[in-house]
Amino acid sequence: MGDNMAEKYRFKIKILLIAVGIVILGYLIVASITKTEILKDDEQSILIEEAADMLTFTGIAASEWKDILNKKNEQYLTYNDACTILETLQILPEDKEELAKEKANKGMKKDEWLKLYDKIIEVLDKENKVSYQDLFIIADHRNCEELNENEIFTDKGSFVWKNSKEINSYMYRSVKVVLYENNVVYVLKSQDQEFKLNNAYFVSGDENGFQVFMDQKYFNFSNRPLENKISSQIGDIVFGGGEIKQIKIKADKISGKLLAVKKDSLEIEGYGMVPLDENFKLYKEYGQLEELSINDLLVGYNVTEFVVADGKISAGLNMKDLVVDNIRVLIKTNNFENIFHGNVVLTGDCDYTIYYGDKEEKHTANEQVNIDADSSLWEENRIKIVPDTLSGKISLLSVQRSSGSPAYRGSIEVVRDESGLIVINEVSLEEYLYMVVPSEMPESYGIEALKAQAVCARSYAYNHILDNAYSQYGAQVDDSVSYQVYSNQAESVLCTQAVKETYGQVLQKDDKVIDTYYFSTSCGHTTNSEVWVNNNQEDKSYLQPKFIGETDSELDLKDETIFYDFIMQNTYLGFESDEPWYRWNTTIPVSDLSNTLNSRLASRYNANPELILVKNSEEEFESKEISNIGSIKNIKVIHRNEGGVLESVVIEGSKATIKVMTEYNIRYLLAPVATQITKQDGSLVDGFNLLPSAYCIFEKVIENDKLSAFKITGGGYGHGVGMSQNGAKIMAGREYTYDEILKYFYTSVDLKNIYD
Repeated sequence: MGDNMAEKYRFKIKILLIAVGIVILGYLIVASITKTEILKDDEQSILIEEAADMLTFTGIAASEWKDILNKKNEQYLTYNDACTILETLQILPEDKEELAKEKANKGMKKDEWLKLYDKIIEVLDKENKVSYQDLFIIADHRNCEELNENEIFTDKGSFVWKNSKEINSYMYRSVKVVLYENNVVYVLKSQDQEFKLNNAYFVSGDENGFQVFMDQKYFNFSNRPLENKISSQIGDIVFGGGEIKQIKIKADKISGKLLAVKKDSLEIEGYGMVPLDENFKLYKEYGQLEELSINDLLVGYNVTEFVVADGKISAGLNMKDLVVDNIRVLIKTNNFENIFHGNVVLTGDCDYTIYYGDKEEKHTANEQVNIDADSSLWEENRIKIVPDTLSGKISLLSVQRSSGSPAYRGSIEVVRDESGLIVINEVSLEEYLYMVVPSEMPESYGIEALKAQAVCARSYAYNHILDNAYSQYGAQVDDSVSYQVYSNQAESVLCTQAVKETYGQVLQKDDKVIDTYYFSTSCGHTTNSEVWVNNNQEDKSYLQPKFIGETDSELDLKDETIFYDFIMQNTYLGFESDEPWYRWNTTIPVSDLSNTLNSRLASRYNANPELILVKNSEEEFESKEISNIGSIKNIKVIHRNEGGVLESVVIEGSKATIKVMTEYNIRYLLAPVATQITKQDGSLVDGFNLLPSAYCIFEKVIENDKLSAFKITGGGYGHGVGMSQNGAKIMAGREYTYDEILKYFYTSVDLKNIYD
């Protein structure tokens, strides 16, 4: 910034501060004229200690404010002190000495100070760290050992108590406070209104009082004896007038397999849909007592007792450790297009039984049943179909996959929803893998590669069972590439053998099952999980980028020139060097590439507005809605991640220029939808919905001095994170065992059996 610009900027700031100061000056002068009596009631004045606490948000500690004002805690804030505060904060004009002369040394009333404080916040608290909050104070360190001496527990959680007043006078009361971050810096008022603590876990209770557990803490209430001895109960506590007025214990319980978790209800086998208390709580009772989230309710399992009161589920009690041995798969329609079916046609390879409401209906092998929204089987909104033999399978004739109509082990459930019919297959985790492994890896890859795939698939499924993503429909995963492809190919003897020989085995690091990402073919190098937007801070250090071959290399593939040579010259001898997808290229006409990008741009912006940026008039990129950049004029690589995978590119169009981030967005927007791809063995593949990988380079094709197309040359097939399936195939052919393959692709991991 030039000297003149800087001087203009400082002048503007000075004018702004003077203007704010004049407003405050005017307010204080009016206050000094209209209020002339000396304060006689100390309760109406603000203490120095209180004001100092309230001003800590300015970056000046309370002790420093006392030094600046040359006052002690118990003294009162004067109008002169207020002037000093404004001067220190540089929000007062130069003629400050004229401010409130008449009352300079008189105590400042609380309401006047609070109005002034609001003005100070408005000017200085740009990050909104100061707020007003209503709290109900439940405990402090005297009845909760987990709280520090200056900490309180409230209906909104725990806070640090910096206020000069004693906490005891506010216990079991509602207070309106000033908060600075997590610190209570001032109490505006206290009220004696009634407050109910809902669905607390009563650890124990008798004539000496009781102990409850909530928010991962234990609270002791020795000042409230109970008539009857209790333990491990759910109840409400009603406070009023600074004391406990009533305790209501809830004793009724129900249990059964959890079938669905809706926003305001749970579906429990044998009870149907039961409404949820709006203050529903979930506690884990086995091992160490713990409060969980409703997201921890796992469909398909019966490990929870539910406490019921007034016709609603108040709380859940997880009674035993979970052994993850079943999975519930949402079956999509043809081409995996939708989760809602118009009708369901099914049969069995053995006799089977249909259960609906409290009725059942027997059917013989190969007998077809058609279920639609008007079927006579709808006694309730869920119909269950079960083979009469353990090895039996139910076929869905209304669904088509690569191998024809899929057949499923376990049971099939059809659920009636307002949007259509939902089909769920509940099956053991091991039998689920019988149809995942052949759908994800050909049996020709060899038994050791298949065993590695089985462990990856089991680990992946285990984590997604716990994620419970489809709990509102009563499932955990679906059968598409969004999770793992399931029953797209029929079972195979070798794939089933691989599952059986790795029975229960998953990959762990630090006693946590890892995310076993895998993909088809590498370009000779993998990358890490940073290719995706990861909002959590989970450790993914087991996904280390590395060269995929017998030897390592010191090439820095993040460097554009080095990566260009790596792709074009293909001198690194990787495990997959002879694989067709190891190198590939496609030439896409500018018109086709522009049409593809423009037709997809709005949807990607809406999905990830922070990852599609538009260049503005000041040559800066900002998140801004866009649907058309015109004809593509240039594609420039901005950054490559480990291994050379694209992380961000700038695409210049005739109407706009955008910056696109993440490998998926780049692959999707620049896909060869209508263009053939040439693999390194010379074979041709018709257009893809994505670029085969983001390990690629872009070159302009100029014809008659005009840009006609972009040639895209790349390597590998897939995202490039975790295990390369073709790499595993080659390694298996070189006599690597499955555990050696897994520990090659995933760093510092161990095999563990989840059923032990």
